[in-house]
Amino acid sequence: MDATFTHLVTALRNADIRVSTAETLDAFAVLSHVGIRDKALLRDALELTLAKSRVEKERFDETFERFFKQLAFRVPVKRAMLKDVDREAMLEALRSQTSSDATDAVESVLDDDRDRLAMLVQEAASRLNLGNIRTLREKSYFVDRIADALSVNELDDYVGSAENADSAVRYLRQYFRQQIRDYVDAQYRLHVDATGKRALLVAALDSNLDQIPLEYQHEVRRVVEKLADKLVRDHRRRLRKATRGVLDIKKTLRRNVAYDGTMFDVRWRRHKREKSTVYVLCDVSSSVARVARFLLLFLYELTDVLPNLRAFSFSSRLGEVTDIFRSKASDEAIEDTLFVWGKGNTDYARAFMDFRELCGKDLNNRAVLVVLGDGRNNYYDARPDVFKELSKRVKQVFWLTPETPDSWGEGDSEMRRYAPHCFRVVTCNRIEHIERFAESLLTATR
Repeated sequence: MDATFTHLVTALRNADIRVSTAETLDAFAVLSHVGIRDKALLRDALELTLAKSRVEKERFDETFERFFKQLAFRVPVKRAMLKDVDREAMLEALRSQTSSDATDAVESVLDDDRDRLAMLVQEAASRLNLGNIRTLREKSYFVDRIADALSVNELDDYVGSAENADSAVRYLRQYFRQQIRDYVDAQYRLHVDATGKRALLVAALDSNLDQIPLEYQHEVRRVVEKLADKLVRDHRRRLRKATRGVLDIKKTLRRNVAYDGTMFDVRWRRHKREKSTVYVLCDVSSSVARVARFLLLFLYELTDVLPNLRAFSFSSRLGEVTDIFRSKASDEAIEDTLFVWGKGNTDYARAFMDFRELCGKDLNNRAVLVVLGDGRNNYYDARPDVFKELSKRVKQVFWLTPETPDSWGEGDSEMRRYAPHCFRVVTCNRIEHIERFAESLLTATR
């Protein structure tokens, strides 16, 4: 039971439920009190111990049910496919041309002794270390190896000959294969992809942000939040090291008087830095909306380490949305921003002039300007001189565009006129691009 419970904890962690070592020990204690006779009581007790949020509780219920329904051969054979079968004649023919293992497997199905087959599959899986499965490619390998352990390959050879083209045996061969395949798939989900979505999510994350299907938006948001959280932790760690100066002798001596001068509590001089203000101008028109959605989410998650952040959105006119992000949840704030400011034809020149009017006096050599947009101006006057003026007033300018440089000169794109006034122009159409840019931004604002 201890080994089974350990596997359950592993499955829960694979389902993105955070289970610490201490919580695992608590769950063992709960298990010793409630026992395993009442499945509903066991599930509820463990859920209260291990799941901390509503989302985690939903994942717990799903994973718990799947974990205890992972046995092979749970689906009964279709009796309609075997109603005209002469049982003894079939078994006699199989004994003459296959091994006893293959014949015994067929006999177990005919006698509806699926528990025995399930045990054989689990024993084979244990010998093959199926718990170490990590990729989709390995699934077919384990299916073939377990099928060999049950001698299903001998049934393949048996039905391959014309004289033995019996429909019942063909059906049984297919039934064995399907049940083994379902079992391996269940194990893969438990050990690698407990939610059943990770492989699809990885494929989605490898795609451009504007091509991610809507049904995966929520899962991608969770990935963005995790990446931002890791980035914040790493940045704070580096910042603590970077702001540590030389040894402060006076403070160190005063702090260690109680220790007879032994340097237990070392004090360092701290470099006080004036924090930068980050101005984000985000094109939220329909052509850039999906990329803008994830950039705004990433910046929302970085507000703890970017306290001086002012966000602006535009399509035709520009407006500040900083207060919206401070007063509302991320989902609601982003949707409101896209709805209010995502209307009209994109006009970068108008947006830059609006920004100059709103913040021109506040720009200085500690400010960082970030622009997200494709630079497509609907053939309006681009006014690169206005953007050049803004660029000279700030410390650095980053421009994030979902388009690659080879498309900058096509149609109404004005990127070739804006790019010379930027510190860096970054192609940004994937999550990894936003993550890389966010790290550069945190470095620039130190």
